[in-house]
Amino acid sequence: MFENVKEACGVYGIYSMKSREPLAPIISVGLSALQHRGEESCGIAINRDGIISYRKDLGLVSKVFPKHRLDELPEGKMGIGHNRYSTTGEAKKENAQPMVVRHKKGNLAVVHNGNLTNANELRAELEEKGAIFSTTTDTEVICYILVQERLKAKSIEEAVQNAMKRLKGSYSLIIMSSTKLIAVRDPQGFKPLCMGRTENEIVFASESCALDITGAEFERDVKPGEIIIVTNNEIQSIETGKDDPKGLCVFEYMYFARPDSILDGISVHKFREDAGRCLARQAPVDADIVAGVPDSGLDAALRLFKRIWSTL
Repeated sequence: MFENVKEACGVYGIYSMKSREPLAPIISVGLSALQHRGEESCGIAINRDGIISYRKDLGLVSKVFPKHRLDELPEGKMGIGHNRYSTTGEAKKENAQPMVVRHKKGNLAVVHNGNLTNANELRAELEEKGAIFSTTTDTEVICYILVQERLKAKSIEEAVQNAMKRLKGSYSLIIMSSTKLIAVRDPQGFKPLCMGRTENEIVFASESCALDITGAEFERDVKPGEIIIVTNNEIQSIETGKDDPKGLCVFEYMYFARPDSILDGISVHKFREDAGRCLARQAPVDADIVAGVPDSGLDAALRLFKRIWSTL
Protein backbone atom coordinates (compact mmCIF):
# COMPACT_ATOMS: atom_id res chain seq x y z
CA MET A 1 0.00 0.00 0.00
CA PHE A 2 2.74 2.46 0.94
CA GLU A 3 5.17 1.42 -1.82
CA ASN A 4 4.42 4.48 -3.93
CA VAL A 5 3.98 6.94 -1.05
CA LYS A 6 7.38 8.61 -1.32
CA GLU A 7 7.03 12.34 -0.91
CA ALA A 8 8.58 12.89 2.49
CA CYS A 9 12.19 14.20 2.35
CA GLY A 10 13.49 16.65 4.94
CA VAL A 11 14.89 20.13 4.28
CA TYR A 12 16.80 22.41 6.63
CA GLY A 13 18.29 25.86 6.13
CA ILE A 14 20.08 28.35 8.36
CA TYR A 15 21.19 31.98 7.97
CA SER A 16 23.66 33.40 10.49
CA MET A 17 23.71 37.02 11.59
CA LYS A 18 27.46 36.60 12.04
CA SER A 19 29.84 36.91 9.09
CA ARG A 20 31.00 33.30 9.53
CA GLU A 21 29.93 30.46 11.78
CA PRO A 22 30.43 26.65 11.87
CA LEU A 23 26.98 25.80 10.48
CA ALA A 24 27.54 22.22 9.28
CA PRO A 25 27.27 20.68 12.80
CA ILE A 26 23.99 22.55 13.41
CA ILE A 27 22.57 21.42 10.07
CA SER A 28 23.57 17.81 10.73
CA VAL A 29 21.70 17.85 14.05
CA GLY A 30 18.64 19.31 12.31
CA LEU A 31 18.83 16.63 9.62
CA SER A 32 19.10 13.94 12.30
CA ALA A 33 15.78 15.16 13.71
CA LEU A 34 14.33 14.85 10.20
CA GLN A 35 15.89 11.44 9.51
CA HIS A 36 12.44 9.81 9.52
CA ARG A 37 11.62 11.79 6.36
CA GLY A 38 14.34 10.11 4.33
CA GLU A 39 17.05 7.52 4.91
CA GLU A 40 18.42 6.97 1.39
CA SER A 41 20.85 9.88 1.16
CA CYS A 42 21.66 13.23 2.70
CA GLY A 43 23.75 16.31 2.05
CA ILE A 44 24.88 19.71 3.32
CA ALA A 45 25.94 22.83 1.42
CA ILE A 46 27.64 25.84 3.04
CA ASN A 47 27.96 29.36 1.58
CA ARG A 48 31.20 31.06 2.54
CA ASP A 49 31.60 34.51 1.00
CA GLY A 50 29.52 33.53 -2.03
CA ILE A 51 31.37 30.26 -2.64
CA ILE A 52 29.27 27.13 -2.05
CA SER A 53 30.97 24.00 -0.71
CA TYR A 54 29.01 20.79 -0.28
CA ARG A 55 29.09 17.11 0.57
CA LYS A 56 26.40 14.52 -0.12
CA ASP A 57 26.24 10.75 -0.25
CA LEU A 58 24.03 7.70 0.21
CA GLY A 59 23.24 6.72 3.78
CA LEU A 60 22.07 8.09 7.11
CA VAL A 61 23.23 11.43 8.50
CA SER A 62 25.42 9.71 11.08
CA LYS A 63 27.19 7.73 8.34
CA VAL A 64 27.64 10.53 5.81
CA PHE A 65 28.59 13.19 8.37
CA PRO A 66 30.86 11.87 11.12
CA LYS A 67 32.72 14.67 12.92
CA HIS A 68 35.76 14.71 10.64
CA ARG A 69 33.50 15.14 7.59
CA LEU A 70 31.68 18.03 9.22
CA ASP A 71 35.04 19.63 10.01
CA GLU A 72 35.91 19.51 6.30
CA LEU A 73 33.05 21.87 5.47
CA PRO A 74 33.93 25.57 5.93
CA GLU A 75 32.39 28.10 8.25
CA GLY A 76 29.87 30.32 6.50
CA LYS A 77 27.00 32.74 6.72
CA MET A 78 24.34 30.32 5.49
CA GLY A 79 23.82 26.67 4.75
CA ILE A 80 21.21 24.11 3.69
CA GLY A 81 20.70 20.38 4.19
CA HIS A 82 18.55 17.55 2.88
CA ASN A 83 17.43 14.01 3.70
CA ARG A 84 16.14 12.10 0.68
CA TYR A 85 13.35 9.61 0.25
CA SER A 86 13.28 9.16 -3.52
CA THR A 87 10.16 10.27 -5.37
CA THR A 88 11.31 11.12 -8.89
CA GLY A 89 14.61 9.37 -9.66
CA GLU A 90 16.42 6.37 -8.23
CA ALA A 91 18.30 6.07 -4.95
CA LYS A 92 21.70 6.91 -6.43
CA LYS A 93 24.44 9.25 -5.22
CA GLU A 94 24.02 11.61 -8.19
CA ASN A 95 20.38 12.12 -7.17
CA ALA A 96 21.29 13.18 -3.62
CA GLN A 97 20.71 16.78 -2.62
CA PRO A 98 21.51 19.67 -2.30
CA MET A 99 21.64 20.33 -6.04
CA VAL A 100 24.41 22.87 -6.64
CA VAL A 101 24.52 24.93 -9.85
CA ARG A 102 27.02 27.50 -11.10
CA HIS A 103 25.63 29.85 -13.73
CA LYS A 104 26.36 33.19 -15.40
CA LYS A 105 24.94 35.28 -12.55
CA GLY A 106 26.37 33.31 -9.63
CA ASN A 107 26.00 30.17 -7.57
CA LEU A 108 22.82 28.37 -6.57
CA ALA A 109 22.03 25.46 -4.25
CA VAL A 110 18.56 23.94 -3.84
CA VAL A 111 16.89 21.41 -1.52
CA HIS A 112 13.39 20.18 -2.30
CA ASN A 113 10.62 18.29 -0.55
CA GLY A 114 7.73 17.33 -2.78
CA ASN A 115 6.90 16.03 -6.22
CA LEU A 116 6.26 17.99 -9.42
CA THR A 117 3.33 16.70 -11.45
CA ASN A 118 4.62 18.36 -14.64
CA ALA A 119 8.27 17.31 -14.23
CA ASN A 120 8.31 15.15 -17.38
CA GLU A 121 6.73 17.91 -19.44
CA LEU A 122 9.22 20.51 -18.20
CA ARG A 123 12.15 18.14 -18.66
CA ALA A 124 11.19 17.46 -22.28
CA GLU A 125 10.82 21.20 -22.91
CA LEU A 126 14.26 21.89 -21.44
CA GLU A 127 15.91 19.05 -23.36
CA GLU A 128 14.47 20.40 -26.62
CA LYS A 129 16.36 23.62 -25.87
CA GLY A 130 19.63 21.79 -25.29
CA ALA A 131 19.59 21.11 -21.55
CA ILE A 132 21.66 18.10 -20.47
CA PHE A 133 20.59 16.41 -17.22
CA SER A 134 23.00 14.59 -14.93
CA THR A 135 20.30 13.23 -12.60
CA THR A 136 16.82 11.74 -12.90
CA THR A 137 15.17 13.96 -10.26
CA ASP A 138 12.56 16.68 -10.59
CA THR A 139 14.77 18.83 -8.34
CA GLU A 140 17.24 19.26 -11.20
CA VAL A 141 14.31 20.37 -13.35
CA ILE A 142 13.55 23.03 -10.73
CA CYS A 143 17.19 24.15 -10.81
CA TYR A 144 17.11 24.55 -14.59
CA ILE A 145 13.87 26.54 -14.41
CA LEU A 146 15.31 28.78 -11.68
CA VAL A 147 18.46 29.44 -13.71
CA GLN A 148 16.46 30.18 -16.87
CA GLU A 149 14.35 32.70 -14.99
CA ARG A 150 17.35 34.15 -13.12
CA LEU A 151 19.12 35.00 -16.38
CA LYS A 152 16.11 37.14 -17.35
CA ALA A 153 15.23 38.57 -13.92
CA LYS A 154 16.73 41.45 -11.94
CA SER A 155 16.90 39.39 -8.72
CA ILE A 156 16.74 35.81 -7.50
CA GLU A 157 13.43 36.45 -5.73
CA GLU A 158 11.89 37.69 -9.00
CA ALA A 159 13.24 34.56 -10.69
CA VAL A 160 11.62 32.40 -8.00
CA GLN A 161 8.26 34.12 -8.51
CA ASN A 162 8.43 33.49 -12.27
CA ALA A 163 9.55 29.89 -11.75
CA MET A 164 6.58 29.20 -9.47
CA LYS A 165 4.24 30.01 -12.36
CA ARG A 166 5.79 27.11 -14.30
CA LEU A 167 5.96 24.52 -11.50
CA LYS A 168 2.95 22.34 -10.74
CA GLY A 169 2.59 19.97 -7.81
CA SER A 170 4.08 19.95 -4.34
CA TYR A 171 7.31 21.72 -3.41
CA SER A 172 8.82 23.16 -0.30
CA LEU A 173 12.18 24.60 -1.30
CA ILE A 174 15.13 26.21 0.42
CA ILE A 175 17.29 28.04 -2.10
CA MET A 176 20.73 29.44 -1.37
CA SER A 177 22.24 31.99 -3.72
CA SER A 178 25.56 33.79 -3.33
CA THR A 179 23.99 36.34 -0.96
CA LYS A 180 20.49 35.17 -0.02
CA LEU A 181 18.67 32.31 1.70
CA ILE A 182 15.15 31.80 0.34
CA ALA A 183 12.35 29.57 1.63
CA VAL A 184 9.48 28.74 -0.74
CA ARG A 185 6.24 26.82 -0.28
CA ASP A 186 3.93 25.88 -3.16
CA PRO A 187 0.65 27.85 -3.46
CA GLN A 188 -1.46 24.92 -2.21
CA GLY A 189 0.80 24.28 0.78
CA PHE A 190 1.01 20.54 0.12
CA LYS A 191 4.29 20.03 2.00
CA PRO A 192 5.20 21.59 5.36
CA LEU A 193 7.83 24.27 5.99
CA CYS A 194 8.37 26.40 9.09
CA MET A 195 10.62 29.18 10.34
CA GLY A 196 12.35 29.69 13.67
CA ARG A 197 15.01 31.85 15.32
CA THR A 198 17.89 31.66 17.71
CA GLU A 199 19.76 34.66 19.06
CA ASN A 200 22.00 34.70 15.99
CA GLU A 201 20.24 32.65 13.29
CA ILE A 202 17.14 32.39 11.15
CA VAL A 203 16.22 28.74 10.60
CA PHE A 204 13.88 26.94 8.18
CA ALA A 205 12.89 23.28 8.44
CA SER A 206 10.33 20.78 7.20
CA GLU A 207 9.10 20.19 10.75
CA SER A 208 9.22 22.07 14.03
CA CYS A 209 11.01 19.15 15.73
CA ALA A 210 14.16 20.13 13.79
CA LEU A 211 13.94 23.64 15.23
CA ASP A 212 13.56 22.37 18.78
CA ILE A 213 16.64 20.16 18.69
CA THR A 214 18.89 22.93 17.35
CA GLY A 215 17.75 25.46 19.93
CA ALA A 216 15.63 27.56 17.57
CA GLU A 217 12.33 28.94 18.78
CA PHE A 218 9.43 28.25 16.43
CA GLU A 219 8.16 31.50 14.95
CA ARG A 220 5.61 30.49 12.32
CA ASP A 221 4.83 28.29 9.35
CA VAL A 222 5.79 29.48 5.91
CA LYS A 223 2.46 30.31 4.27
CA PRO A 224 1.30 28.48 1.14
CA GLY A 225 2.64 30.40 -1.85
CA GLU A 226 5.00 32.46 0.31
CA ILE A 227 8.58 33.34 -0.56
CA ILE A 228 10.74 34.39 2.41
CA ILE A 229 14.06 36.05 1.57
CA VAL A 230 16.78 36.48 4.18
CA THR A 231 19.70 38.75 3.29
CA ASN A 232 21.82 41.39 5.02
CA ASN A 233 20.32 40.20 8.33
CA GLU A 234 16.85 41.26 7.14
CA ILE A 235 13.74 39.26 6.25
CA GLN A 236 11.40 40.00 3.34
CA SER A 237 8.18 38.16 2.53
CA ILE A 238 6.40 37.89 -0.84
CA GLU A 239 3.02 36.17 -0.98
CA THR A 240 1.79 34.53 -4.19
CA GLY A 241 -1.11 32.29 -5.17
CA LYS A 242 -3.53 33.74 -2.63
CA ASP A 243 -6.52 32.47 -4.61
CA ASP A 244 -5.26 28.89 -4.93
CA PRO A 245 -7.03 26.20 -2.85
CA LYS A 246 -5.07 25.26 0.29
CA GLY A 247 -4.46 21.90 1.89
CA LEU A 248 -1.55 20.16 3.60
CA CYS A 249 -1.08 16.55 2.47
CA VAL A 250 -3.01 14.44 5.01
CA PHE A 251 -0.24 11.83 4.97
CA GLU A 252 1.97 14.35 6.79
CA TYR A 253 -0.31 14.07 9.81
CA MET A 254 -1.01 10.36 9.46
CA TYR A 255 2.32 8.95 8.35
CA PHE A 256 5.29 11.19 7.51
CA ALA A 257 5.72 13.68 10.35
CA ARG A 258 7.20 13.09 13.79
CA PRO A 259 4.56 13.10 16.55
CA ASP A 260 6.25 15.95 18.45
CA SER A 261 5.99 18.27 15.43
CA ILE A 262 3.35 20.94 14.91
CA LEU A 263 2.27 21.42 11.29
CA ASP A 264 0.20 24.44 10.27
CA GLY A 265 -0.78 24.98 13.90
CA ILE A 266 -1.91 21.38 14.52
CA SER A 267 -0.12 18.94 16.82
CA VAL A 268 0.69 15.74 14.93
CA HIS A 269 0.36 13.70 18.14
CA LYS A 270 -3.08 15.23 18.87
CA PHE A 271 -4.22 14.62 15.28
CA ARG A 272 -3.28 10.94 15.49
CA GLU A 273 -4.94 10.55 18.87
CA ASP A 274 -8.12 12.07 17.45
CA ALA A 275 -7.88 9.71 14.47
CA GLY A 276 -7.73 6.75 16.90
CA ARG A 277 -10.73 8.09 18.80
CA CYS A 278 -12.72 8.41 15.55
CA LEU A 279 -11.71 4.89 14.56
CA ALA A 280 -12.94 3.54 17.89
CA ARG A 281 -16.30 5.22 17.36
CA GLN A 282 -16.62 4.15 13.73
CA ALA A 283 -15.38 0.57 14.11
CA PRO A 284 -15.68 -0.55 17.75
CA VAL A 285 -14.08 -3.88 18.44
CA ASP A 286 -13.67 -6.27 21.38
CA ALA A 287 -9.85 -6.44 21.27
CA ASP A 288 -7.19 -7.96 23.52
CA ILE A 289 -4.29 -6.13 21.85
CA VAL A 290 -4.11 -2.77 20.07
CA ALA A 291 -0.92 -2.05 18.08
CA GLY A 292 0.24 0.74 15.80
CA VAL A 293 1.72 -0.36 12.47
CA PRO A 294 3.94 1.38 11.43
CA ASP A 295 5.17 3.45 14.40
CA SER A 296 3.23 6.50 13.17
CA GLY A 297 0.10 4.57 14.20
CA LEU A 298 1.10 4.30 17.86
CA ASP A 299 -0.64 7.55 18.90
CA ALA A 300 -3.87 6.46 17.23
CA ALA A 301 -3.54 2.99 18.77
CA LEU A 302 -3.08 4.53 22.22
CA ARG A 303 -6.28 6.54 21.90
CA LEU A 304 -8.14 3.54 20.49
CA PHE A 305 -6.97 1.45 23.46
CA LYS A 306 -8.08 4.13 25.93
CA ARG A 307 -11.47 4.21 24.26
CA ILE A 308 -11.83 0.42 24.52
CA TRP A 309 -10.54 0.39 28.10
CA SER A 310 -13.04 3.02 29.18
CA THR A 311 -15.92 0.78 28.05
CA LEU A 312 -14.80 -2.18 30.20
